[in-house]
Amino acid sequence: SFCRWLCGIEEYFDRPVGTYSSGMRSRFNFALMLALEFDIYLIDEGMPSSTDVEFNRKAGSILRDRLSKSTVIVVSHQPKTLEKFCRSAAVLRHGQLYMFETLEEAKQLYDYETQS
Repeated sequence: SFCRWLCGIEEYFDRPVGTYSSGMRSRFNFALMLALEFDIYLIDEGMPSSTDVEFNRKAGSILRDRLSKSTVIVVSHQPKTLEKFCRSAAVLRHGQLYMFETLEEAKQLYDYETQS
């Protein structure tokens, strides 16, 4: 029921996942991840690309709640996503991982203009 509520895909929810559009599948997968409480969440490229404002609002709220109880590792090239959900950062550059206490420090190493 949590996934059904979060996805908002109405009558399509009970259909085979293989019939979902890529956006529906992306929202469903993200909802499945948020349906279970973990100590650590790994999220590749942040939240799903969705034009569904309601999904983005609900999923973002739940993710922010999880940040207070769990570790969330977000892989993203999008500074807005990182600014919204992260306090510290790491940059993988030329096979070397650089850890930073703040996002501002990481931004100095990672050039968003040429890397995005």
